[in-house]
Amino acid sequence: MMNWMVNELNKSSVEITENQTRRLQRFSTRDLVYIAVLSALWGASENLLGGQLHAMNIPLSGAVLAAIGVFLMVICRSFVPKVGSILLMGAVVALLKVLSIGGVVLSPMIAIFMEAVLVELAMTMGGTTLPASSIGGMLADMYSIVHPFIFQPLLFGTSMLVIYQKTISAASKIFGIDPASVILIFLALAVSQGVLGMIGGVAGWKFSARAKRALRR
Repeated sequence: MMNWMVNELNKSSVEITENQTRRLQRFSTRDLVYIAVLSALWGASENLLGGQLHAMNIPLSGAVLAAIGVFLMVICRSFVPKVGSILLMGAVVALLKVLSIGGVVLSPMIAIFMEAVLVELAMTMGGTTLPASSIGGMLADMYSIVHPFIFQPLLFGTSMLVIYQKTISAASKIFGIDPASVILIFLALAVSQGVLGMIGGVAGWKFSARAKRALRR
């Protein structure tokens, strides 16, 4: 009986390994190069440009960085039109975030990967089209509004009230809206970040189309 169980476990391990190998083989060397280069650019924007924007107290700097990420993700899916290419890119950038900071910082890692999930879903369902690129960008950028409310309480035990107060205070200063106008503040945040994400998606789609035309010449 014990030998049978060991044999079955060995068979299962072999099957799992073979499935993982097949998934990796779906991406050619050229695909992996595209993903690696675009991941490096996204990681550099997060780590280098992100630090500068935050140091200069640029309003909506996180949304700007997310739009840059969307731009690069759309390019990735355009040149590697395979399911999972954006998810792989998100995983690589999340790891690069760890290496740059020098420790495991779960909140930004999760945020980066969730942005990749949203763009991946939009472009898997809608294809490498302009509408799918813009919708994916919009969702990814707007996600940063809800991210603190989901993961900061889970990871750090931060009170929802504290997160709410910080969000309202920061946004009211950015938009010059009375802190009492909560609905208007969240609407302004949603619209501004959604528009930035759509701009990133549209720009990525147009850049990819032009680059492909140039490569065909």
